[in-house]
Amino acid sequence: MARTPDALIRPELLVWARQSAGFSLDAAAAKLRVSEDRLRAWEAGEARLTIAQLRTAARLYKRPLAIFYLPEPPHDFQPLKDYRRLPDAQLGQLSPGLLAVIRRAHAVREAAVELRELADEPIHPAPKLDRPTTDPERFGAAGRALLGVTLAQQAAWRDPRRALNAWLDAVSGLDVLVLQAQSIPVREMRGFSISTDRLPVVVLNGGDFPRGRIFTLLHEFAHVLLHADGVCDVLPRRQARGPTDEVEIFCNQVAAATLMPLSTFKSEPALRSPPANLRWSEDTIGSLSDKYSVSREAVVRRLYSVGLADWDYLQEKEAEYRAAYQAFLDEQKRKRRENERSGGPSYYRMKVRDLGRGFIESALDAYYRRAITGSDLSEYLEIKLNGLPKLEAELAVTGGARD
Repeated sequence: MARTPDALIRPELLVWARQSAGFSLDAAAAKLRVSEDRLRAWEAGEARLTIAQLRTAARLYKRPLAIFYLPEPPHDFQPLKDYRRLPDAQLGQLSPGLLAVIRRAHAVREAAVELRELADEPIHPAPKLDRPTTDPERFGAAGRALLGVTLAQQAAWRDPRRALNAWLDAVSGLDVLVLQAQSIPVREMRGFSISTDRLPVVVLNGGDFPRGRIFTLLHEFAHVLLHADGVCDVLPRRQARGPTDEVEIFCNQVAAATLMPLSTFKSEPALRSPPANLRWSEDTIGSLSDKYSVSREAVVRRLYSVGLADWDYLQEKEAEYRAAYQAFLDEQKRKRRENERSGGPSYYRMKVRDLGRGFIESALDAYYRRAITGSDLSEYLEIKLNGLPKLEAELAVTGGARD
C-alpha cells in the first residue's frame, strides 16, 4: 500500500492541539501508537507525520483536520478554574474528556446563538442579581423569585426525575442553556457553568443522582447570577481558604437557600423539637429530603447552616453518604456495562437529554425553514441526517424527557 503524503503543517499546531486537549506527551504517544521520541520529533518539526497520522491525531484531540493548517495556533478558550466535583476527587489538570466537554459546551452555545439570530428571536440578557454576597438567604430568595417556582409546586415534585425536569425548565426559561454530559466520571465533574452576557451555559453530569443534579443546577445558577464562571467541590468549610472558596461556599449556601427557604425549613414540624445531641434520625432527614426533593446530604448541610446540627455530626454524615454514593457509582458502572451489552438507552433519547429540547427544536426549525443546510443540522445535533426521523420520534414520545 502506498504511503499517504506528508502533512505540511506547522509543528506548533500539534503542540497546541495536544496540550489544549489535556494530553501529556507520553499519554498522547500511547494513544497514537507511536513512541514518545517520534511524537516529540513531530512537535519539534524534526520529522513530518503523514496525512493519515494527522487524521488520527485530530480524532484523538477532537479537532477538525482543517485547524491544523492555520498559520498559528488559535486563541483557545480558557479552561475553567474550578469545577463542581466530589469532595475527595484529586485536584489537578482537567482530563482530556472534561476538556472536550467544556469545548463542546462553548460550541453548542455559539450554535444556539446563531440559530436564535437566524430565527430573528431575541436573546434576553443573562439573569443577574446585584445583591450583596454577604446574605445567601436573601440572594437565594431573590433567585427563586426569578425562577418563579413556588413551594407548593416544589412539594408536588416528589419524584426526583420530575423535580429535576421542572427545575431544568425553570432555569432554561431564563435563557440559560442547560446541557448534560455523558462519559465523564461523576467523581471528576458534577457540573460547571460558563457565564456570558447572553445565553450563559450550565452543564450537569448526566451520571449523577437526579437530586444531586438539582443541587448542582441551583449552585451553577448562582454562579450565573453572579456572572462568575465556575464550579466547586461540595465540602462544607468552616473557613474559606481564599477568594475562590468564598464564592463556592456562597454558591452552595445560595443553592440550599433556594431549595429550602429558611423560614419554611426552620418551621418544619419535624424540626420543632431538636434532639438534645442534635443527632437527627434518618427518618427525619429522609422525610425532608423527599419533601424538598433534595439529597439527604443537602438536608444535613442545611441543618448545620441554620444551627440545628454541629460540625462533627455534619462530618460524620458526609462520610456516611460519600460511602453510599461510592456504592451508587459502582452500581452505575455495572449497569453501564450491562446496557452496553444490551444496547442501553436510545442514542436519540440521550441526545434529547444532553442537548436539551429547546436547542434541538431551534435547529430543526431552522433546517425546515431552509435557514441552515443539512450539513449544518448534522453538525449542530451531532447526528447523521438519516437518523433525523428517530430523533424526531424520540422528541414526540418522550415529550422532551431529559433523564
